[in-house]
Amino acid sequence: MNIESSDRTFFSVSKLIRTLVIIVALVILWVIQPFSYENIDAGNVGIKINLYGSDRGVDNITIVTGRVWYNTWTTKIVEFPTFTQSVDYEPFVVTTKDAAEFSVDPKLNYHINPVRVPQIYRQYRKSLSEIEQQFMRNTIYDAYRIVANSFTSDSVMSNRERFEDRIQAILTKNLGKDGFIYDQLTSAISPPASLRQMIDEKNASIQARLKAENQAKQAIAEAQVTKAKAEGEAAALLVKARAESEANRLRQLSLTPLLIQQQMLEKWDGKLPQYGVVPQFFKNIQ
Repeated sequence: MNIESSDRTFFSVSKLIRTLVIIVALVILWVIQPFSYENIDAGNVGIKINLYGSDRGVDNITIVTGRVWYNTWTTKIVEFPTFTQSVDYEPFVVTTKDAAEFSVDPKLNYHINPVRVPQIYRQYRKSLSEIEQQFMRNTIYDAYRIVANSFTSDSVMSNRERFEDRIQAILTKNLGKDGFIYDQLTSAISPPASLRQMIDEKNASIQARLKAENQAKQAIAEAQVTKAKAEGEAAALLVKARAESEANRLRQLSLTPLLIQQQMLEKWDGKLPQYGVVPQFFKNIQ
């Protein structure tokens, strides 16, 4: 009886151990199993790359979207965003035709052509952030260097729009051929301190000249107004004087001796002078 009980106990323990071993093995297998998945969100493109086998490497790349299951031991998923990216680069210096050094602080907006994602990976074998700071930055720098070398410092400042258009044309061509679509570039280009001072002085001189010209024009206008006013007043006085002169002339013509006597009689109070000579017309009245 004791032997049978001992055998049953032994078999129970052995079964338990086997069960535990199986469970541990399954856990280990689950932990180290190579299968996983990636969610390729909207606005992104994923590429599936085989790491082993006859079609390994970048010669066999599949564009994938949505949820993608893959073997992590034999396959790799690389994801690229296709929505607009904005990169703010560190400033650099370019030299113009007349050896003036301009500082450029560029900010680039671009996006990736989705169908060109496999080609981008084949060509660069790098992450997008590495491509931005290496190939794309060098492309931007070369565009500014080439264009700046064909402009003088004055022409850069006075033909800024044409300068920017030349940069845009080069970037559109050189980035586009590799699948990067140019959207916008902010240059923030600034001249050297000496040129900036000359520009400020020139602008100040122009402003002073314009101010002086405006003041001179204002003075001339005010003088013309004053002259016109004076001429108007003089003309008015002349007209008035002529009118008064004409009125006096007419009055003199109308003052006959009889009229004068009549006016004096109208004002006479009826009394004759007591002393002196009596005027003739008063004598006639007597």
